[in-house]
Amino acid sequence: MSQRTLWTAALWLAVILVVVGQWYQHREDQPEQTLNRIDGVTVFPTPLSVSDFNFINQYGDAVTQADLLGRWQLVFFGFTFCPDICPTTLADLSRSYRQLSAADQAQWHVVLVSIDPERDTPEMLQPYMQYFNSEFIALTGNPEALPTLASELNAFYARAERPDGMAYLMDHSANLALIDPQGRYRGFIEPPHDAARMVPILETVLKL
Repeated sequence: MSQRTLWTAALWLAVILVVVGQWYQHREDQPEQTLNRIDGVTVFPTPLSVSDFNFINQYGDAVTQADLLGRWQLVFFGFTFCPDICPTTLADLSRSYRQLSAADQAQWHVVLVSIDPERDTPEMLQPYMQYFNSEFIALTGNPEALPTLASELNAFYARAERPDGMAYLMDHSANLALIDPQGRYRGFIEPPHDAARMVPILETVLKL
């Protein structure tokens, strides 16, 4: 084989390696791959469907799945009598939301789904949500639809009775479900949900 042939072959090999390297780099830089490399963040390769639902919000207005379409949704299951996880999560999410640009804020709904509709009436939820962030949405009032939505979004909850006549609590999971603008379940984010961690995650989700 002549020296010229060897140089030509080497050149083509270099070109191929550069192209392959760029392809892999592009592949690794995709938002889905970036998010899945973060501990506690999972984005599904295929979106999952979510059944239609009908709740009422903290103002007593009816809300269906269609009302929330067009934006990404960060969905959290909790209740107003929660002593720790819920207020911590809502405070973290409020700080995260306020650190987003106005344009990015406009692409998100932050939604608390009450797992305690018996006590979480609109009258209870409105001041509760106002305290954390008036832009956030609370859903309640449909105990029949709640188990289906929780199951589809891999959320756990159960009533926990307490002794001596103390008010009951609710055990529940703390993950945040990611719903895309088409109303499909795209993944979830495990705790912690502090702003330093969440802001880059939320900004990257918008690139999916």
